[in-house]
Amino acid sequence: MPVWSWVWRLMLATLLVLPLMSRHAGAQGVLDAGFDPQANGTVNEVVVQADGKTIIVGAFSTVAGQARNNIARINADGSLDMGFNPDANGIIQSVVIVGGTVYVGGAFTNIGGQVRNRIAALDGATGLATAWNPNANTTVNSIAVVGSTVYVGGAFTSIGGQARNRIAALDAATGLATAWNPNANTFVNSIAVVGSTVYAGGAFTSIGGQTRNRIAALDAATGLATAWDPNANNGVNSIAAVGSTVYAGGVFSGIGGQTRNRIAALDAATGLATAWDPNANNAVNSIAAVGSTVYVGGAFTSIGGQPRNRIAALDGTTGLATSWDPDANSAVNSIATVGSTVYVGGAFTTISGQARNRIARFAPAAAPGGTVASVPTLSAGGLVLLAGLVAAFALAVSRKGNQR
Repeated sequence: MPVWSWVWRLMLATLLVLPLMSRHAGAQGVLDAGFDPQANGTVNEVVVQADGKTIIVGAFSTVAGQARNNIARINADGSLDMGFNPDANGIIQSVVIVGGTVYVGGAFTNIGGQVRNRIAALDGATGLATAWNPNANTTVNSIAVVGSTVYVGGAFTSIGGQARNRIAALDAATGLATAWNPNANTFVNSIAVVGSTVYAGGAFTSIGGQTRNRIAALDAATGLATAWDPNANNGVNSIAAVGSTVYAGGVFSGIGGQTRNRIAALDAATGLATAWDPNANNAVNSIAAVGSTVYVGGAFTSIGGQPRNRIAALDGTTGLATSWDPDANSAVNSIATVGSTVYVGGAFTTISGQARNRIARFAPAAAPGGTVASVPTLSAGGLVLLAGLVAAFALAVSRKGNQR
């Protein structure tokens, strides 16, 4: 075969392959090469402090090569915070930061140097447990803090010194349960509070004195269920309330009176599903809505009309997947955003084509002049291949010239 023929064929192949190589980049951000803490087990939740430090919780025992049992704090530069080590003896499911206090919930019985059954408040500077001790009798899955009240959901039947079935409100000063008592008949997985409404999602079919299938809105004063009733036909894992929209993710296939596979946008007034329909093919575990973008993580491999492995950015208006495609190789459990930066935690060991053990950060893609790039960039492999083909092309030209 003439030299010219195989060179042109290789160049054509490169043009076809390059879009695939650049699939991991996009307007939502690129993988931060300087942030790689490497947890050796699953990360269940990620939260970011005001100073840029990140707290991760889950089922790991080392982070950045150091012993850290189920909770760790990572500096903004990706290094481990050596001065923070609460050392939990069991899985942590949820973490919330309020001022100088870090609230955690899970399955542990010892944390911060003290016996603390499944829920604790930690000193944000030292990692030691404070005197706050609600003492739950089994797992805490979700925590939301509003003012002087700590709302918790899980599998417990006793907390804060009172019988409370799977959902409770605790006094942030004393740890005692308030009179608020919605009394769910089985697990609560997610809690979100907006104004005078407490949204709850889980596996329950009764809560707040009413039949409510797996999702409900509760009065923050009385604990009674409001008239809002989306009626999901299977479990709800995540709730994010933004303005007049309540986003729900889980394993359901029907909610708000419509067929909606595992993710939906619900009208905050009526509980009905809006036209927004990304149609995920497997579980949605986490939702973070920022401006016109809805970030989602889970176990899906298709969402928003596109192949998307376990993480995606969806258009807040259309529900379609944007070009952002980090392509995680295992479940994504948590997504947190700070400005244009996206933090991701889960069970993955590769994401965006790079090795990242269960925690990753995506930073805005910078373009000349400091603006955010809106077009894909070539991967290193693409640049190497392209450079190789240019060299081959030059060699072929040289050889052809010498044959004359």
